[in-house]
Amino acid sequence: MQAEGDEIREIHILTRSNRPPKQIVRDVQTVLLTSFNRSIDYRVVSVAYSKGEPAAVATAPAASGPRVTLGREAEHEGREVSTDRDRIRFTSVNLFVSGARTQAQVELSWKGLLRMGSASGWSTREGAHRLIAQATLAGVQEYLEPEVALGIEQVEFVRVGRRRVVLVALALIAHRQEKGLVGSCTVDQDVQQAVVLATLAALNRVVGGLPTREPTEYVLRPTSD
Repeated sequence: MQAEGDEIREIHILTRSNRPPKQIVRDVQTVLLTSFNRSIDYRVVSVAYSKGEPAAVATAPAASGPRVTLGREAEHEGREVSTDRDRIRFTSVNLFVSGARTQAQVELSWKGLLRMGSASGWSTREGAHRLIAQATLAGVQEYLEPEVALGIEQVEFVRVGRRRVVLVALALIAHRQEKGLVGSCTVDQDVQQAVVLATLAALNRVVGGLPTREPTEYVLRPTSD
């Protein structure tokens, strides 16, 4: 990181993570804002990926966001560094309000399997955001073995520059150890979807290393007479 006086001019990130560069840049902005009360322009952050040998540094452009400079192997094959197929994907989110009670339902997709998670509680605006995060975890639990425990610690909205960002803090208990996870997502239009995506952003970094259930598809057929 390079600074001039109180102004941060450059931040260079070298990582072995497979997360998209745009998400890494957003996490840097969020950490600086929440921990040091410092707001930065995303264009000062550059992200490089290391896979056995250093990759070149690519600075995030103003219009399209951060770009990845590929390592030699990936560049030779003409593909981007990505693990999208291993990520749990958002499908849909719904809130059902009945008087003073609200139920959140979140549908997810992973490796071709759809799973639904739900959570219910009191009908408050802040409570609804937490219910959506809880329903997301309930859906994720459908893919994982019972010994893996997930819990919501905090759902919070912050400002990063001119953008509104949702932060979701989770507790993960697996392999007899507890780990804290944090995910973030910018809120563009759909607040409910942003909460789901922030929750998944925290989990998708570690879900590949967790014990999973055997995939099962349920097929309904008419009974024979």
